[in-house]
Amino acid sequence: MFCLNPSCPKPTNPDGAKFCQTCGVRLRLGDRYYAYQPLGGGNASRTFLGLDGHQIVDARCIIKRFVNDKGEERFRQEAARLDEVSRHPQIPDLYAYFERDRAQYLVQEFIEGRNLLQKLAQSGTFDSAQIRALLLDILPLLQFLHDHQIVHRDIKPTNLIRAVSRRVSFPSGSAHPSLMLVDFGAAKRLTESAQAKPGTLMGSAEYAAPEQLMGQATFASDLYSLGVTCIHLLTGLSPFELFDGAAGVWRWRLVAGAVDNRLAQILDRLLATSLSDRYPTAAAVLQDLGVTSTPDSPPPIRASVLRSGLVAKVAETQQWNCVTTVETGLEMGAIAFSADGKTVAVASPDCLVRRLALEDGTVRWQSEPQPGVVTAIAISPDGETIVTGGSDRTIQRWHGQDGALLQPFVGHTEAVTALAFDPYGTTLYSGSRDRTIRVWDLQTGKTTTTLTGHKGSVEALAVDGDRHTLVSGSKEGAVKIWHTGTRELLRTLSGHAAAVSAVALTPDHQTVISGSWDMSLKLRHVHAGGLRYNLVGHLLPITAIALHLNGETLATASHDATVKLWSLTQGKLLSTLSGHTAAVEAVAFLDSDQVVSGDRAGTIKIWQQV
Repeated sequence: MFCLNPSCPKPTNPDGAKFCQTCGVRLRLGDRYYAYQPLGGGNASRTFLGLDGHQIVDARCIIKRFVNDKGEERFRQEAARLDEVSRHPQIPDLYAYFERDRAQYLVQEFIEGRNLLQKLAQSGTFDSAQIRALLLDILPLLQFLHDHQIVHRDIKPTNLIRAVSRRVSFPSGSAHPSLMLVDFGAAKRLTESAQAKPGTLMGSAEYAAPEQLMGQATFASDLYSLGVTCIHLLTGLSPFELFDGAAGVWRWRLVAGAVDNRLAQILDRLLATSLSDRYPTAAAVLQDLGVTSTPDSPPPIRASVLRSGLVAKVAETQQWNCVTTVETGLEMGAIAFSADGKTVAVASPDCLVRRLALEDGTVRWQSEPQPGVVTAIAISPDGETIVTGGSDRTIQRWHGQDGALLQPFVGHTEAVTALAFDPYGTTLYSGSRDRTIRVWDLQTGKTTTTLTGHKGSVEALAVDGDRHTLVSGSKEGAVKIWHTGTRELLRTLSGHAAAVSAVALTPDHQTVISGSWDMSLKLRHVHAGGLRYNLVGHLLPITAIALHLNGETLATASHDATVKLWSLTQGKLLSTLSGHTAAVEAVAFLDSDQVVSGDRAGTIKIWQQV
């Protein structure tokens, strides 16, 4: 095992070590990935051959470490965009990204195979047919990246690998070993504002376009680098040996042997120093190659991934009716439904906590008046414990069956705003306006850990006990992913323009869902942050999220007095449940075809699909 700390004097550690024996740094990222062997790098980044501790067969991966020169927020945005495009079959999968000690890490798929420089060394120079095949293989991929506003900035033979264990199926039915584009460490999202100002010089100088050397890379810069790659493979000579610096021109034709004249003209235009003389798009190059359409191109990124800012809005396809309405006569400030669907715990502005029967609203038990306004409530998975938190900064506990008051939890310095049990009912997580998350042992009533990192009040919590994942949402609009075993912050997902008021994790552990006061619902990859869907439709802030056990349907509640049902697999709005007259504060699935919701006016409704 290899220490990821670049300053460690003795980074090699024995297998199985959890911390570096020299500098004490944790060796694993997220208690899963660890570096095995350094592969190279410079001041800005380092690359390692890594291993995935959760994989038994072919656990290899690539770990890239970056210094924090871009800023955390910019790195998050670029990692999320890379995750979106990495589902293209010619781009290595992005498994995860991590933030630790002012450094960022990308964990990517390891691609086994020979890169084109190795093929050149083994088989000799390429001929016209091979170069044409290379262009037809890579140009559609570059067009795809550019359509998603990403410029790679490091196209060169060593970053093009003919994979030996990965195949791409084409619409025509043919298949061949996939030519993969790797090393997105220099990749950049290119917006209009980014193009208008110089950036950091990235990439390899001998393949970089003139404008890229001045820190102003554009999409045509990738085409220039592809042209340089082609003449390197045609001649076998380094680009430095082919460029006449005094005249400012490429001298490659005399040493390339016989090259198809039309192909040579295309390469010359790819290599044009002036942007006005160079091809503007990969599609334009394909057109000159005689390809008016790309039937043999790999399939595009799967449809479930939408570009940032797009929304999924379609006609509703399901019909739901309200089959039961219970008027409790109680104003409800916080609501929690039991896992068995038989009771509901509510807290009212009168500072009382009650447990009601869901079928008719009868009061099972009622607490004494509490010392502060209750702002959060939760029921343990077995229904045996009810907890509340509020303005008095304490967490009160009651026996679920008879309402007997148990030992309170004390520790937060501001109001408690969010509560969540782990799936086993042994641990409680609490969020507060003091911007911390406390982890409580329910047996001892003591705090085991305090998690810090949010810049605003913690407003929402969700726990996945099987995968040791905690998700928190806060007032500043951030979603943070924590490892409950190591208690470390793994990554931050940003993008909401207002407070995150509800979070959830899908049953397959792959997607984190967040609802916000900006009225949007975001579905993102829990490990890499890439946007799956940005769903809109609610007219006021989202207050609660519930997931069906089948992992295919999502329910959201809102201040707009509606409940909306969404398809998780297609990003479609399935139905809007209208009938509440006040803000809906809680929603849950009772069984395969029933949903229950409760509003501030004390109305509980049960809905059933027609």
